Amino acid sequence: MTNTRENNNWWLTVIIGILFIIIGIWSLLTPASTLLTIAYFVGFMFLMTGIFEVFSVSAGNSNWGWSLLSGAIDIIIGVLFISMPAGEAILVICFLFGFWVLFRSFLGLGIILSLKNSDVPAIANSSKGIMLLPIIGIILGFVFLMSPIVAGGFIVGIFSVAIISFGIFELYWGFFLKKNS
Repeated sequence: MTNTRENNNWWLTVIIGILFIIIGIWSLLTPASTLLTIAYFVGFMFLMTGIFEVFSVSAGNSNWGWSLLSGAIDIIIGVLFISMPAGEAILVICFLFGFWVLFRSFLGLGIILSLKNSDVPAIANSSKGIMLLPIIGIILGFVFLMSPIVAGGFIVGIFSVAIISFGIFELYWGFFLKKNS
C-alpha cells in the first residue's frame, strides 16, 4: 500500500501522464522535429559522456590512455552532432540506427549459430525456431540503411509509443492513488 502523503498528490501524477500523452501524440504528428530532437539529444549525451570520461581518467588505471581516447572521441562525436545542420543530424541518426540494428542482428544470428554446435541437444535444437528473428532484423537493418525515411518513421514510432505508454501508466497510477487515498 502507498503512503497517505503520496496519495494526496495523485493529481500531479495524472498531470504528468497527460503531458506525456500529449508529447507522444505531438511527436507522432511532427516526426521531423522529433527526429531532430532525438539526434541533438544523442549528440548531447555523447558530449556529456565524453566529458565525464575524460575527467574521470585516473593515472592509477592501466587503461587510462584508452579511457582518455574514448572520452575524446565521444566529445568529438557530440560536438559534431550538436553542430550539424538539422537535415544532416536527422540523416545521421537514421543511418546510425540502421547500422545498430544490422550489427545487433548479425550478432544475434552468430550467437544462435554457435548454439547449434552445442553438445547439449536441448540447446542445439532450441535455436532453430528463434533464428528467424535476427534474420528479420538483418532485413530491417538493410531497409533502414536503404531508406532513412523508413528508419526515421520507425524511430519516431517507437519513441512516441513509449512516451504514450508511459503517460497511460501515469494516468492509471494517479487514479489508483486517488482511489486508495
